[in-house]
Amino acid sequence: YQRRVRGVLHLGKGMVKSLLVVECQSNVNWFPFFENAVIRYSDGTTEPITVDQAEWTDIAVTSYDTGLFVSIRAAKKPLPNSPQSRDRNLSVDFVLLRSISHGIVGQDSRNTLFGFMHADVPAVNSLASAYMCLEKPIVYGQLKQIEKRLGKENFPLIPQSYYPSFRTMILSPDMPSVVKVAHTHAGYGKMKVTSTEQWNDLRSIVALHDDYATSERFIEWDYDSRVQKIGSHYRLFKRRSPNWKGNVGYSSILEEVEVTDWHRRLADECAKAFGGLDILGLDLVHEEKTDKEWILELNDTAIGLVHAVEEEDMTYMRDLVVEKMERVFGEKREREKLKGQAVSETGEKQQIPEEPAADVIERLQKELRLLNVQREREREEAQKTIQELERKKEADKKKEESSLIKNWFS
Repeated sequence: YQRRVRGVLHLGKGMVKSLLVVECQSNVNWFPFFENAVIRYSDGTTEPITVDQAEWTDIAVTSYDTGLFVSIRAAKKPLPNSPQSRDRNLSVDFVLLRSISHGIVGQDSRNTLFGFMHADVPAVNSLASAYMCLEKPIVYGQLKQIEKRLGKENFPLIPQSYYPSFRTMILSPDMPSVVKVAHTHAGYGKMKVTSTEQWNDLRSIVALHDDYATSERFIEWDYDSRVQKIGSHYRLFKRRSPNWKGNVGYSSILEEVEVTDWHRRLADECAKAFGGLDILGLDLVHEEKTDKEWILELNDTAIGLVHAVEEEDMTYMRDLVVEKMERVFGEKREREKLKGQAVSETGEKQQIPEEPAADVIERLQKELRLLNVQREREREEAQKTIQELERKKEADKKKEESSLIKNWFS
């Protein structure tokens, strides 16, 4: 019985570690990358890693004192040879975040992120950093700290103004400017403003929503670039585009170039933000007139990957996740050993007090209720499958009878 319960909530040491990849691109398949992946501990033992993948909108979490219970509904476009075609329940030991939890209208799964945080689930990137990176002004504040520490010459952050609401957007910035409204990514909520009249028009639109806005000088650029860092691996991409938004449209020319020491240092400094970013992308723009690169923004764990090197970078992320799981759960094992073998000053082992019987009963009753819920869902799935097979059987029978009648008349 306890083994079945631990299969749901992964209580105790368990025999496997469960990894959940939150990936909102339905065509990206993480299952093959973690096939046969294992955690290797310092004592020579190993522990398999089981992986599941889902979008934010398909995930429901409940955080108990005994663990995190996760329900995942069947995907609209399930990946082949994966469990995504059915509903499933599982406990999650580790999370790989490959999608932001708050995007444009209708894309808000922050409460699910809070559930992971409530259960203190380890993740790449850390859940705390993912939460902080949801709002651009907070990220800009971290970049500002780096600029103050290194100096503007060594960390050329683009100057930016912040407006908590339309009411403070009184003085128009120098023109032309780029105005960014709210938290959105991927070019959404951004507008190039070239006159005071346009500024006032935009201000009247911001007044319709409870959003903040920022403004920064528009830079006449000939290319923009991104420094990508995945663990200890770096890449540098340069992009040329006829659009002022380089990430919009299909006319961009993208190339990977050699990473310079300067770009590597920038990425290393940004990797210290919010307690550490394992995965990041730092965006810069090159001013053609002055031959100077300006730092625009910092992106965290959900950075898009370039198609030409996507599989290779996904492999780097896989290795990063396994490495961090080994460190996190290896340290947990060591703590449990020390706790279970508390040694007195005389060198004798002290027995750790057992859990009170009443607490054990309460905990097991709660786990049993969760297990019954899982059984009921499995029973409903089995009934649906039987009904579908019965309908198919009836259809095949009618088809066969129709064929016999047709042959008889012919």
